[in-house]
Amino acid sequence: MKKDTIVYGTYYRKSSEADDRQAQSIPDQITETEATAKRDGLTIGMRFPGESQSAHSPGRQIFADLVKAIMMGKINAILVWHANRLARNPVDAGMIIHLMDIGQLKEIRMLGKVFRNTSSDKFVLQLEFGISKKDSDDKSEAIKRGLDGRARRGLPNGVAHIGYTNDQTKESGSRDWIEDPVRYPLVKKLLTMMLTGKYSVPKLQLYAKDEMRLTTPVRKTEGGKPIALSYMYDLLRDPIHAGFFFQECNGEKVRYEFKGVKPMITEDEYWKIQDMMGSNGKKRTTKRMSAYSPFTTCGTCNGPLSADFKFQIRCSGCRLKFSSLNKTHCPGCKLAIDKMVDPTYLSYVFYYCVNNKKHRTDCPASGIEEKSLQKQLVADIGNNLAISKELSAWCIENIGKLKDQALDDRVDVRRNLEQEKAGVEGKLERLTMLRISRDYGVEENAKFDRLQKTLEGELSLIDLRLADTNVDWFGEAKKDFDLLSEMLHIIQNGTVEQKKDLLHTFRSNLAVSAKKLTVYSKKSIEAFKSFLLLAKAENKAFEPENIVDVTEQNDDFTSIRPTVLRGPESNRRLEVMSLPRYLSSTPLCISYANFARSSAIAIPLRGATLLYPAIRILHLYE
Repeated sequence: MKKDTIVYGTYYRKSSEADDRQAQSIPDQITETEATAKRDGLTIGMRFPGESQSAHSPGRQIFADLVKAIMMGKINAILVWHANRLARNPVDAGMIIHLMDIGQLKEIRMLGKVFRNTSSDKFVLQLEFGISKKDSDDKSEAIKRGLDGRARRGLPNGVAHIGYTNDQTKESGSRDWIEDPVRYPLVKKLLTMMLTGKYSVPKLQLYAKDEMRLTTPVRKTEGGKPIALSYMYDLLRDPIHAGFFFQECNGEKVRYEFKGVKPMITEDEYWKIQDMMGSNGKKRTTKRMSAYSPFTTCGTCNGPLSADFKFQIRCSGCRLKFSSLNKTHCPGCKLAIDKMVDPTYLSYVFYYCVNNKKHRTDCPASGIEEKSLQKQLVADIGNNLAISKELSAWCIENIGKLKDQALDDRVDVRRNLEQEKAGVEGKLERLTMLRISRDYGVEENAKFDRLQKTLEGELSLIDLRLADTNVDWFGEAKKDFDLLSEMLHIIQNGTVEQKKDLLHTFRSNLAVSAKKLTVYSKKSIEAFKSFLLLAKAENKAFEPENIVDVTEQNDDFTSIRPTVLRGPESNRRLEVMSLPRYLSSTPLCISYANFARSSAIAIPLRGATLLYPAIRILHLYE
């Protein structure tokens, strides 16, 4: 190539990424650049193939070949459709300018523009590259904002995963994920089958392929094929089926809740599947949650009990039972877990005493399996504390009658406490004035210190009592009554978080000794339990399990009608507990009688009357 001859190399690029979707296609770029070369009589030395790769970052192979050809002197000019086809990052842009600085690149010709190796042209060319970089950054930020916005609204990005489909009734970019009427129930069944522990992943894949005839979702150029084994692993790893998903945000994976579609399984069930899959499952990013470990203690040494999670597999070959965590093969016969036929999956939780971190040493008899602990807890609740929804609703409705009296009492108590506080503060002020009036000896100052400390202690106690008068016992009592009617269902069927919230609300302590459970709760719940058991002991018809149809006045009410109108002597038991007499007031008894008759439940009033102190004691003596 002669020194003054300009030989061009043509370069074309179009990326499938968002920043270049509006750019012309490669055939269009070729047509226009060839027309320019023919019109201007340009010499084309090399024609590089079109490149389908983003220019956001360095590393394009064909661009590297273009630079190499320039460095070797095969060409000394570039014919391109636009500057943003050459570079959208500062490294590649700097290389182009550097080639012009060292004289290897004579000019860059575009449609309607020519940049030669002059200071002015290089300055403008740098501006062109800078504009391309700024345009890419702006589009990238806009796309990230859009994706983050969708994620915060609970909408995953991209094409819907198996079991779901994109809502085609909405415009692109705003399409929700909705249930796939065909695949959603099938995927849910596969997850349920996996949770039984009776199916390995390969067997589950064969069942989906041969029995369900489940196929991948149909896309434009793919889909509609039977489920492969690798696809089945991806399906079981996908947290979207449990109602959440992860998305990159500032280089970190952020968790978002999936909204709009009911989860196929719970989050606990999802993590159970991951543990069952061992090293083939996606590693959990959070700690395992146990429902009872924060509330369980050793009945022998009062030390905490720690939850020990067991996830095991019984090998179908040698029948060895081993931990499935981070295992791919049976440690006995070396059979791969993926190749096992009908392996047995086992999962359970044990609680052990860890007093002073001496695991299972001081109190070996304190260990208990979670299933046994929960069974005993359910029995305790059912026998001693659970009430019907009807009784719960009646208590919530009628507790307002106690609230009015309690509010009046609270006003009087608060007024007296404020007066008492003002008196103590006056004493403190007079003591201070007396102390600064003249100098005192060591003994006198010591007496002043003791008096001041005593008065300050009294003031602190008054402040605590004033704070107690602000407790919304009525709101707390309503919440407790709601939970008392639901707690049996929550313990039996609720999630880990629901169980923990219930036990936290009742401030329950579960003491385990010799595999036997003893339940302690806050004072108000223990008082309620005592009165409820007393009511049932007085009359076994109280809160019957079977509803009796009563259309006329119940004979039971006739026999105990004097109880409704009993005099002061009958309140002696309540007075021993320092409770106001109005707690067993006639209006509430009559209200419960009306409730019993309207609910067609035969409940004698003597048992109901004994429940009233429990209603008031719930938060009066916390």
